[in-house]
Amino acid sequence: MNSLLLLKQMLMLFAMMVSGYIVFKRGIFDHVGQHQISKLIVGLLNPFLLLSALSGDKPAGGLTLSLQNLLSAVIYYVLFIGISYIYFFFRGGDVGHRKLKQLMLIFSNLGFFGVPVVKALLGDGYVIYLIFYMLFFNLIAYTLGIYIATSGSSGGGHFSLRSVINIGTVTSVIALILYFANVTIPPTAASFCSYMGNACIPLSMILIGGSLAQLDLKTVFTDKEIYLFSLFRMIIVPAICILIMRILPFDPYIVKICCLVISMPIATLVGMIAEQYAHEGNYCNKMTAMTTIMSVITVPLLSLLYL
Repeated sequence: MNSLLLLKQMLMLFAMMVSGYIVFKRGIFDHVGQHQISKLIVGLLNPFLLLSALSGDKPAGGLTLSLQNLLSAVIYYVLFIGISYIYFFFRGGDVGHRKLKQLMLIFSNLGFFGVPVVKALLGDGYVIYLIFYMLFFNLIAYTLGIYIATSGSSGGGHFSLRSVINIGTVTSVIALILYFANVTIPPTAASFCSYMGNACIPLSMILIGGSLAQLDLKTVFTDKEIYLFSLFRMIIVPAICILIMRILPFDPYIVKICCLVISMPIATLVGMIAEQYAHEGNYCNKMTAMTTIMSVITVPLLSLLYL
């Protein structure tokens, strides 16, 4: 039953992406509008999406579940970073592209996809546990992520610690402090955060659809390399990691959240990092597009392993 609910949720998100694809193709919004909406999501709506998680009913388990969730987030990133390096050393081909595939293996779209899926399956209260993953996501993306992207280019590996201090990291830290301090957000403020945060989900899906509209989808669907890597990224790696998570002595809900994160498609941030630091954004965007489309089927399919 939960797998069916998950399928419906993924189909709804896919419909939002299709809407974005159509309105971009029809010229209702363009590159300028896309950039402005992206800034609106990152700078305003996404922080409210994180804070809105504090307004839900908190799950029973308190500190024990929080520590289990923290450990599961650490295990998740250790697994995926480890797999990415194994892939890099044992897979042949262009070094720069192998580095970018490392990024695509490590970073999942756990914000825009993960939040609505967790809300639908487990309830608003469990969204708070995604913030642990989001905090690690930002810390790793702007340190190791940039290092990997630049080490595959002629400029050599480098990153700036200043880049770690961004709205996503700061909001995640604030949300976790409020959570552990057991601060209750007043009902009116909670409703405001919820309304603002919920706007982030359809807008982000529309943006992803707009990004798909800018790609030559014919080259995406006829590229053997994209198919093979996407199958590896969306079926083989998640299945192995889910089976590992299932044997750990964690609360079933904590395991479910981690497994949902594991099954998510490639994060759109990967393409942005690849473009800025390695000038290979289009290469990553094609892979992201394929895994995003595949996720409609693969996420519910993988859920049969843990739901």
